[in-house]
Amino acid sequence: METLDRAMSARPNSSTSPELSLTEEERRTIIHQSLDRHYRDMLDQPAPFLGNKSPRAAIRTAKGRAGVIDWLKMLENHAANYAGQNEAMATYDFTWLWEELGLIGLRR
Repeated sequence: METLDRAMSARPNSSTSPELSLTEEERRTIIHQSLDRHYRDMLDQPAPFLGNKSPRAAIRTAKGRAGVIDWLKMLENHAANYAGQNEAMATYDFTWLWEELGLIGLRR
């Protein structure tokens, strides 16, 4: 039986990653699709900041709706902070989340 140490020493050096040849548009698409999947999953997951309710469940009450709106604004503000550093993050459009949750009319 091979030990973990032996298996790790037999592996090629993983500290160097191969360079991917992606255009900026391809990179942005990959990041935006990953964020889409991540946030779509979050819509149905309990969130501690919403009293362990999912965003979909939380919007059913005024207090929950306010919490979800605060969360969405925080996401947008956090992404905007990437301007000039990571344009793929800075240009992510959160509109679909507002629409999906029926809160687009409350977006400012």
